[in-house]
Amino acid sequence: MTNLIIAGGTRRERSQTLLGRLEGGTGRRWLVAVPCGLPHGMPDGIHGIGLNDLDGALDAVGRVRPGDTLAVESVDYWAMGASEPIPNPDNNPNVARWNAMAAAAARKRARFRHAMQSLPDGATIMMTASTLEAAERLLGAFPMGVSCIGCERLDLDRRTAFCPGMAA
Repeated sequence: MTNLIIAGGTRRERSQTLLGRLEGGTGRRWLVAVPCGLPHGMPDGIHGIGLNDLDGALDAVGRVRPGDTLAVESVDYWAMGASEPIPNPDNNPNVARWNAMAAAAARKRARFRHAMQSLPDGATIMMTASTLEAAERLLGAFPMGVSCIGCERLDLDRRTAFCPGMAA
C-alpha cells in the first residue's frame, strides 16, 4: 500500500475520505485525530486517538510496526511551530498557565513529528492537509517521515489524484 495525502474539501470531507481509505488499510490500523476528534461510527478494528490526546498520539506512533497503517489528521496542526500563536478559546485569564500549556503542546507536536520520521519501513502513512500546497510546504519544513511527492495525493477541491512521483 502506498502513502497518501488527502487535501482540499472541508475538514469533514477529508476525515471521511481518510477513514474510508483506512478501512482498507493493512495490519493494525491507527487513526490519530488529535486536532479534531474521532468520527462518530468509527469501524471496529481501528485504534483511535482522539481530541487533545497528544500523549496518546506519541504512544500510538511508538506502537506502529511494519505492515501497519497510520492515519494522521491535519498536517497543518502537527506542523505548527512554537512561535505560532495558539488561540485562547475560553479567554482564559491565567495567561501564564495558558502559555505554559501551549509551549508543552508545541514540544509534544515536535516529538510526534520526530517519531513519525523513525517509523519502521513497511508502515503505511496517510495524512490530511488543508491543501496540497500546504502539505508540500509543511512537510518540507517539518518532516514527518514522508515526502509529498512520494505519496499518492488526492485533491478533493479539484477532484484529481496524483500518483507517487507525479508532479501536481
